[in-house]
Amino acid sequence: MEHGHSPKPPSIPTQPLFLGLDLSTQQLKVLVLEQRDNITNNDDDDGLRTHSSFAIHLDSELPHYRTQGGVHAHGQEGSGVVTAPVLMWVEALERVFEKMKGAGFPFHRVVSISGAAQQHGSVYWSSGATQAFEALRGPSSESLSSGLVETFKDAFTVEESPIWQDTSTMSQCEEMEVFLGKVEKLRRGRSGATTTHVADATVGEEETKEVRRLGQQRLAELTGSRAYERYTGSQILKIVQKSPEVYRSTTRISLVSSFLASLLIANYAAIDVADGSGMNLLDIRTKTWDPALTRFIDRGGRVEELTTAAEVSNSLEDKLGEVDASGTKIQGVLSSWFVSRYGFSSDVKVVTFTGDNPATVMALRAERGDAMVSLGTSDTLLLYTDTHTFISPSDNDNSATATDKGEQDANSSVAKLLSVGYLCHPVDPNGYLMLYCAKNGSLAREQVRDLYANSNWDRFDQYLREGMEESGCGGGVGFYYFDREIWPPVQGVYRFENGVAVDEFGEQDADANGSAKRAAANIVAICESQFLAMRIRSSQKEGATPSSSLNSPGISRILATGGASSNRVLLQLLANVFGVPVVSMSTDDQQPGAGSAAWGAARKAYLYGCQGDVGGTREDADRDSGMRSNSEGNNAILPDLAQTKKYVGRISEFLRLEASLL
Repeated sequence: MEHGHSPKPPSIPTQPLFLGLDLSTQQLKVLVLEQRDNITNNDDDDGLRTHSSFAIHLDSELPHYRTQGGVHAHGQEGSGVVTAPVLMWVEALERVFEKMKGAGFPFHRVVSISGAAQQHGSVYWSSGATQAFEALRGPSSESLSSGLVETFKDAFTVEESPIWQDTSTMSQCEEMEVFLGKVEKLRRGRSGATTTHVADATVGEEETKEVRRLGQQRLAELTGSRAYERYTGSQILKIVQKSPEVYRSTTRISLVSSFLASLLIANYAAIDVADGSGMNLLDIRTKTWDPALTRFIDRGGRVEELTTAAEVSNSLEDKLGEVDASGTKIQGVLSSWFVSRYGFSSDVKVVTFTGDNPATVMALRAERGDAMVSLGTSDTLLLYTDTHTFISPSDNDNSATATDKGEQDANSSVAKLLSVGYLCHPVDPNGYLMLYCAKNGSLAREQVRDLYANSNWDRFDQYLREGMEESGCGGGVGFYYFDREIWPPVQGVYRFENGVAVDEFGEQDADANGSAKRAAANIVAICESQFLAMRIRSSQKEGATPSSSLNSPGISRILATGGASSNRVLLQLLANVFGVPVVSMSTDDQQPGAGSAAWGAARKAYLYGCQGDVGGTREDADRDSGMRSNSEGNNAILPDLAQTKKYVGRISEFLRLEASLL
């Protein structure tokens, strides 16, 4: 549990404060920033420093909701239904402010607030929300004496919100993809065909895979990602189909981020463009809701009803409300309930809340070409880029390295289509974030550590260093999928030597049996394969044929975060594989909370909440992307380009072996 933190030197009592909230899966955190007096133009942190931080751990501090890891897993094992109680989040907001009040926090110095939250989760408001909002805006003593839970107890049609861990919507994902696949097939088949012809379109069983693949491609081009079970669009479709009366009585649908902002301003807050692009509903080019997808979901996937001329009132687009396409609007001022109860100023501005991944980008002050790599439970890469275009399948399907259909698929954009997605940048109107995620990250490395390094990280690092020095780029290739991977969608451990599958490295080497040589081979192999897959999938141009450029196309620098980002041996390998400098954002002298989603939210409050009117944006909204952080310094780990050249040369063979697993 996190308590208030007081930095040194001590806070200056007159300086304004900026609040950043982060509602993650397991806790609600508030991080407070203040501006230093001695600010220079070269400051990497905008002259901001941590004033204090507070948190509510959902399991331990709100035990009456009986969550584990902040969630409820429902039904029989394998059902995939995972939710969180909405009122738990409501209570957490009040509890964290009460904790701040008990610590003597100076609420009167707060100028603006912004926030972040776990992505993809959704909240469903009832007509009772209007009365609850009015109570927070009202000056009556009765409303002030009521807590938030009491005020909002009748404000939701769905008490348990589906969240990002839910995987129960496979059928809805398929329906969305097949729908768009039919639309695209008709469009290509005859000029002028629209969704009004979809009900008449039939496909044979043999064509189903082709139609769905076409729909996946179209959905990715349109919304940034193929259909994912955790994404909000399929979750809404499931509610429409299974609980139509609940859907009809829902007046508004928020993401977790906009829900949290709505509580603060006592009104519906707009969905942020970056967070909204993780729903499979937002056209990431126009930054508006796609009408075909919203109508399809609004009617529960009943395609024949898409031809209805009269639109129903309170359609899905109405329920979703507007999108803040800039990501920087002032949504409103803090409601009078918070002002009276805690002593906030009456003009505290609330800036659009975003998702946790986009907020982390804000925290790290990333520039275009920066790839933020988080080496955590899962390995993720966020690349700040100016494009959201998937490579056309024709770019690679006829590659000389592809000798059969399975290999063609792996060497084509299909693999990338199924393993990466794009989000809009939280504040750059022309920027995008390419997101790659691999399930088997640090936990997979831990299992290999336990098997070959006696559960000792120092020995793991020693073997990795020795293996890198001895073999330079390793001779074996290993795939370690202890959990079913996103791509390739397989589970198991697979090893290859000289292109041939083996049960264990060094089987023909008597000296290798049970030796440090075998341990090093496995440790190097898992790290190499994880980073090679990351490079291949995240590359903006690279396909089956190795790039002539040593550095990964589209990436100029890697900012490493997460638990393993302090491991310089691992980061050296990461630099070698990508051919670009790697900067660890985990340093001993950084401000507490720096680089976190909460820090990014507080920084956003500072950048866009100091000036302007409600509903407006700052004129200098591009300020965030103007200056490269000079944090590299001595922290930068430079690549060994001789090793990079070897890795680039192995890309085709890596893809061939990966394809053989399918």
